[in-house]
Amino acid sequence: MPSKTSFFNKGIFLNNIKRFWLITFSYTFFLFLFTVGYLKYIPDRLNSVYDIEPVHIALSLFSQSSELMVLFLGFYCLITALAVFSYMHYPRNTAMIHSLPLKRETLYTSNYLAGLFLVTFPLIFNSIIIIITQAVLGIPVGYAFGWLGLNLVMTFLLYTFAVFAGMFTGHMAAQVFYYLIFNFLAVFLEYIINNVLKDFLLGFSSTSLQTRPLSPLYYVIPLYRAFYSGKGDIGAIVGYVVAGAFFLVTGLLLYKKRHMEVATDVISFNIVKPIFKYSATFCSSALLGSIMVMVFDIYRNPVAYIAAYLFGGFIGYFVCEMLLRKKFRVFDAYKGFVVYGVILVLLFCSLIFDFYGYENSIPEESEIEMMYVYSYFDSYADLALNPEKYDVSEHRHMFIFPDNDNPPPRLFEEHIAALRRHPGVVEDREAITKARMIHQYIIENKNMFKNNIRVAYSTRNTYEQFKERTLSFKYKLKDGRIVERAYRDLFMYKDDNGLDNIVRDYLALPQVTTKYEPILTHTADDIRSISIDIYARSFSDTKSVTDIKGFLDAYKKDVEDMDPLYRLDGFGDRYYGYDIRLNINFNNNYAFYLNYGKTYGDNYHSTLTPQYRSTIDFLLNKGVLTREILEELNENIKPEFPKF
Repeated sequence: MPSKTSFFNKGIFLNNIKRFWLITFSYTFFLFLFTVGYLKYIPDRLNSVYDIEPVHIALSLFSQSSELMVLFLGFYCLITALAVFSYMHYPRNTAMIHSLPLKRETLYTSNYLAGLFLVTFPLIFNSIIIIITQAVLGIPVGYAFGWLGLNLVMTFLLYTFAVFAGMFTGHMAAQVFYYLIFNFLAVFLEYIINNVLKDFLLGFSSTSLQTRPLSPLYYVIPLYRAFYSGKGDIGAIVGYVVAGAFFLVTGLLLYKKRHMEVATDVISFNIVKPIFKYSATFCSSALLGSIMVMVFDIYRNPVAYIAAYLFGGFIGYFVCEMLLRKKFRVFDAYKGFVVYGVILVLLFCSLIFDFYGYENSIPEESEIEMMYVYSYFDSYADLALNPEKYDVSEHRHMFIFPDNDNPPPRLFEEHIAALRRHPGVVEDREAITKARMIHQYIIENKNMFKNNIRVAYSTRNTYEQFKERTLSFKYKLKDGRIVERAYRDLFMYKDDNGLDNIVRDYLALPQVTTKYEPILTHTADDIRSISIDIYARSFSDTKSVTDIKGFLDAYKKDVEDMDPLYRLDGFGDRYYGYDIRLNINFNNNYAFYLNYGKTYGDNYHSTLTPQYRSTIDFLLNKGVLTREILEELNENIKPEFPKF
């Protein structure tokens, strides 16, 4: 007869501590090594020649521990849950434990609390050491309490789920498998979905679905670093607490319903078996199918692509059947796989034939507030259109602040204005019209581009027949929405100039030209100095240009006369080399808010190629260059490119 005890049994709790003390001892010891290193870091920074604020030293606890805590949290939470509930996976042990005069609630709670103590004691012990030391050295201790709280929340979530996963299985390896799936499934699916859509939908741009918080271990590093920058994800923390409480209560309910005889079974509850089978089949399709597509390079063969995913699903489906039935003769269950296969094929066909109208979708001109068109996406353009996405920890390296050790928590108008000087950002209405025409041309000729892609990748001498273009579009609409398209493999035959001509018309607009070549807006009075770096085969040298106005006039003439296509990476047949490097230093720090090389800093850099005919002649006349230098440089130029 079960005893009338509370939900907690001291004997079971202490027995677990005695049996598994080595887990908490090793965790405490290894975490203590980190603690010693961090505490040694504090006086070193306080005595630094740089004026380091104590608050930055306190916050560094998050950044220094982020990568380490992935290992500690992930490993110790799992190993502890496996240890204290290991009896569930062995028929003899589970029969013995459940024969004790204790309620299921008492067994579950006592074991759970024992494991929770094992994984939280090291955190509390080391946090106390850190807090006391910081208080003695005059470091704010509030952040150490925050660090402890964050670790306790992550421990509560991960440990509780590891226990929860064990309720669904009588097999220890399966419990580990479920735990790992929980921590990485969301980012895995996002990666697979992005790759499939990119392979089948012309113009699809891989975008983040913000699934990182749904994969806790994967999210540990950005989460801790966000707290370091003062922008911690409180929403995720609250969600983790709620999820942990759900797993805790649900785990208890499942434990009460669990039958002892399911020990060694992969799935403990019959109602979960179909969910497990088809979920595992889908994941097997995604994983094995993606691997085969990559290994056999069948990205552009829809039939082979679908066959690879079906084969991956076939493996997963029947392996699951074998595990569930505990035998190998399971092929009589083929009907379930046939249904799965039909659904998968229909899903792929909907992408191949674009049932969703994605490829033909383009915003109306009246809806566009501003847009971005360039050869590729970059973080500067992304922030230019979405300044509210600014994150100190992620974007601080992109800016030059008056105090780089204390970057502002948000961007000011000066920063946003500097970002929008990016050559790919389009705000002028005339330029928006021209840029949108480029996108419209691609949509109207999408079948041609798709066919060219297939031919190009099946042709041995692709680049003798085709020229390849890459274009990316991002629209910010007046209602705040963002629409993205990225075209990576726009193959055209050599004599097809349809796309090039439309791009050329856009790039030739004065308001666009000056964004790509801001030097056109400057005069000689703006320039402090000009130097030329020469890299020849037998020597390298740096020479100064004294006639700034003459040089600027010659250089501007070359820029204005040059084919506008050369301004966009990947267009035109411009020779790319680094034999003659131009450096222009301005008197004033123009657009000093961005740390962006050529276009936005207080310097202007460019490479002088044979197309800069007037500039080369000017340098020859001034003696900065000589015919001998040019002849030596010509030896390094490929035959198909023009010579100096």
